[in-house]
Amino acid sequence: MTAVIKLTTLNIKAITNCTRVGMLTEYIRRHDLDIFFLQEVSYPELLPVPGYDIYCTIGSDKRGTAIVARNDIALMNINTLPSGLAIAAECKGLYIAIIYDPSGTGKRTQREYY
Repeated sequence: MTAVIKLTTLNIKAITNCTRVGMLTEYIRRHDLDIFFLQEVSYPELLPVPGYDIYCTIGSDKRGTAIVARNDIALMNINTLPSGLAIAAECKGLYIAIIYDPSGTGKRTQREYY
């Protein structure tokens, strides 16, 4: 039988408001997520979720991506881009990654460079 891993991806738009962080934590608990990916992380120190480890990369524009996993799920071979736009890891033989592609014409040069 294959084990099921519950995962999702969320664009948190650099949330810093304690109420919104609480809403995010409640969402994670309600859906009993094992792994979740975050885009537009600005302040990872505001995002600790009890029972989870956060692996984060922040770029020079002070935004980044993160993989958050339950404490009992081992992530290995964690790789990041210096730009903060991507983070990848291995989990139980499965390679997982989040790549954030900023929208808008103002970000075109940044997207083409990375």
